[in-house]
Amino acid sequence: MIKRKIKNEVRKDMKEQHAEPQREKEREAIEDITYENDKCYPIPENPVKATLVMETKSFKNNGKLKETMTVKMVFGNTGECMIMNEGDKNEARMLFDYEGAATYMINEKGKTATKMPMINFQKMAKKKAESGVDFEDDNGQWKRTDEQQDIYGFNCRKYIYTNKKEKTKMYAWVSQDINIDLNGNHLFGGQIKYFSKMATSNKIKNVDENFPKGMMVRYVYFEKNSDTPSMQMNITTFQKTSDDKYFDISSYKVNDVLDGL
Repeated sequence: MIKRKIKNEVRKDMKEQHAEPQREKEREAIEDITYENDKCYPIPENPVKATLVMETKSFKNNGKLKETMTVKMVFGNTGECMIMNEGDKNEARMLFDYEGAATYMINEKGKTATKMPMINFQKMAKKKAESGVDFEDDNGQWKRTDEQQDIYGFNCRKYIYTNKKEKTKMYAWVSQDINIDLNGNHLFGGQIKYFSKMATSNKIKNVDENFPKGMMVRYVYFEKNSDTPSMQMNITTFQKTSDDKYFDISSYKVNDVLDGL
């Protein structure tokens, strides 16, 4: 009888000291990622509706093509839809719904969607924006060339970026034919203009003719002082419209990750 009482007291003590505090921490963690408590970010709106298709190619060391991937970004009023390899068997979609503070991972073939709070993506976007991609550091240098080329219907000028310290080089074809500005639009919850310092550098570099001005339609990236490219990106489509079908998930079976918590 005494032993049983001691065991019960020990269990009670362990529960109070360890189990309950742990459950409270779990409840607080869940509370932090709910849709209703995502109050630290305002509901963003995209000032420009647009559809952008990017094709990315990666290469092996011998220069042969390793992989090709396409990403379509559809910008709606209060959200974006990112479609990877559209029409392919490996197609994947992500829908960002700012009004609902939710992100959806969409299985187009199975007509299902996994819903989750957007706040973690917004935190990620904030960190990514803070780190930024800086093409105007002291180690890198831009050079404007006289070479021009028609790429997907856009008249482009070639610029060369070199970074001797990092042993990298990039050829960039930039067009001023695209009179649309997506810097005020959002991506993963953060404004595009904050993801790269290059997006806002034209104001700083407006007297430097060597700094690219316009939309980068193609870039070819080289690493380790190699003349063989490691990556190439092309903007194959740029439209000032967006199709509402990418934001309609009424026909999908939606599974909310919070339902199981």
